Amino acid sequence: MKGQKEKLIESINLYLRKNKLDNDTKIYSIEQWRERNEEHLNDSDFVIVSEGGLNFILNYGDSDEFDELIESFGYYMEMGHSWSYGFYFDGVTKENKNLGNINYFEKLKDERWILKRNKVRVKANFECQDCGNTSNLEVHHCYYKYGLEPWQYPIDALRCLCSKCHEERGIVEMELRARMADLKTQDLKIISELLYGGINYYPQNKVLDLIQYLKLSIDALKTEQQ
Repeated sequence: MKGQKEKLIESINLYLRKNKLDNDTKIYSIEQWRERNEEHLNDSDFVIVSEGGLNFILNYGDSDEFDELIESFGYYMEMGHSWSYGFYFDGVTKENKNLGNINYFEKLKDERWILKRNKVRVKANFECQDCGNTSNLEVHHCYYKYGLEPWQYPIDALRCLCSKCHEERGIVEMELRARMADLKTQDLKIISELLYGGINYYPQNKVLDLIQYLKLSIDALKTEQQ
């Protein structure tokens, strides 16, 4: 079973890729880092070196969500140079104990989940992020990863939804995953780049309009061509 460090590194990698912050960024094990004979961070669990997007948010931008992700695994970060960051496990105050014996719904009562859930609601201005409703608000995990606790997801992987939209979202996501079974991994990569790569360069509504157009029927396409 993977430990907290391995789970955190996987979560950091996913967060960086999703937010296009992984350019010019490398994660070093502490053994690899010590081989560099650097002056700082040699007592950390692992080190990230970045001169790209991650470097920018840690030095000049808003790093609250990244910091919060790290803390949810019981870690904290120290900066060596402006481009090097060491990660340390706070085993005294943050260690998870006997969580394997607690069911998922009990974990949703944990103060760490309640705190993160409230942060998601605040970020959404206490409105459903799909329909704008302000009542019966819940927080939805947009994906699940084996071994992670409910609070060990980045805030941008969570969505504030009213109970009606929450139920509908679950149905749509299940159908989407079911349809993925017909596609190769490379196909999924292409679709991901079409959607999220496009949104990075064009207004989101324009990209979605294009995708809507792609699903026109043959008869509709003939009409468009006339």
